[in-house]
Amino acid sequence: MVNAETKDLKDRLNKADTYQEWFATATEIDRLNGSLAWKDTIPKEGMYELFSRHSKQIESLIERKSWLELVTFVQESLFKTVGELNSHRLYSDTLSGPKTVINEYLSAIEHALDTLTRTKIKGLSKKAKLDLFVHAERNFGRPALMLSGGGTFGIYHMGVIQALLNADILPEVISGTSMGSIAAGILAINNNDALLELYKEPENRHFNPLKMLPLSKVFSERSLLSDEQLNECVQSNIGDLTFSEAYAKTGREISITVSPVRLGQKPRVLNYLTAPNVLIRSASKASCSVPGLFPPCTLKAKNERGEVVDYLPSERWVDGSFASDIPQQRIGRLHNVNYFIVSQANPHILPFVSHRQKTGVRALIKDVAVSSLVNQGKTLLKVAQRRLHKEPWRSWLDHGSLVLGQDYLGDINLHPNFPIKWYLKFMKNPSVDEIYYLIKAGERATWPYITMIHNQTRISKKLRGCIDQLQSG
Repeated sequence: MVNAETKDLKDRLNKADTYQEWFATATEIDRLNGSLAWKDTIPKEGMYELFSRHSKQIESLIERKSWLELVTFVQESLFKTVGELNSHRLYSDTLSGPKTVINEYLSAIEHALDTLTRTKIKGLSKKAKLDLFVHAERNFGRPALMLSGGGTFGIYHMGVIQALLNADILPEVISGTSMGSIAAGILAINNNDALLELYKEPENRHFNPLKMLPLSKVFSERSLLSDEQLNECVQSNIGDLTFSEAYAKTGREISITVSPVRLGQKPRVLNYLTAPNVLIRSASKASCSVPGLFPPCTLKAKNERGEVVDYLPSERWVDGSFASDIPQQRIGRLHNVNYFIVSQANPHILPFVSHRQKTGVRALIKDVAVSSLVNQGKTLLKVAQRRLHKEPWRSWLDHGSLVLGQDYLGDINLHPNFPIKWYLKFMKNPSVDEIYYLIKAGERATWPYITMIHNQTRISKKLRGCIDQLQSG
């Protein structure tokens, strides 16, 4: 009877229309499995006991008003527990969230940070206190959302964004590549209220970037699809703001990756720090220009008079995912990011990452098989690169090596589980029903990770709030 009820609940879980419905169903499954009672227990040793002990120590120091000792203890506690807090093991035994002691520990840290912010501490000036918080934020790092390429599948990112936005855990740092760059561009120019309005009627957005060229133009333009149609799609979604103008408007730190046509050049991550005057739509169009489907393009920027001009006019750019789909290293350095949430929708990547966050024998076997296949492919490409130096072979081998050599995974990986038939749709303009299907797929893929993302970004969010309060006060 219990198994039948659990099976019915899991079916409801997979078909939930809202996060509230999903979470209520997940909680009921945990109750039937006995996991809710497990959440309230604290083992006598191990990491859970450590969290409990540190929570009590923090509250004791606050009660005794031992402020300088509290400062030191909070710093040491976060240093000792950061690895455990980022562990997926905390969330593997339940659907509705980790043990209660984890939330109690995070609440204790937040309480300590709030108390230290508003309390005058003898021997610690306001400037010294601010410096401590800034230093702590720099050491603790920030989260980022990384939006991959994926053709039509990239609309799935909108569901991921909506789920994070509704839970108030959408990172300020966001990177987009190829189709993900359009989603990132929409984020760049719209505040939260505007985004929520946009999501009410997504079918009114321009999601039709694909238009076949007449055969007479295919050879003259050396592309299969209309560059003009792609430009129309990107501009209607993003408008004419530069990276710096968009940052001033929304405060979101948006980056878009583009790949150079010239061999030997490195991909560029464009944002308000590295290319402040570049038009976001221009960067997005370049990032979407898949070689062979669309022609390479020149980036556009605004000069000091506000006129649109060519940016690095001698250079042309193509799809960013060929060289750097998920530019974690670059984003980490530019924005002090150490926690990456990856929304992965590339159809050629999905079959190779869907098993990575699963447990069990089947996932293990697939992991071994896929890893072996990828490593063999890398070896064959290296051999071919040593032997073949003439074009076009050399160019295609270099691109293949870049694609195969990338790391497509982050700390949390959100990806759709599309039926096989959907892989035939990744390069077609979506119908209204398909737009809604893709967005809902993004939401449903994100809901199981809402609690994890919330917990693993609570401290960085609190530190930023304390810094803002100290600076404004």
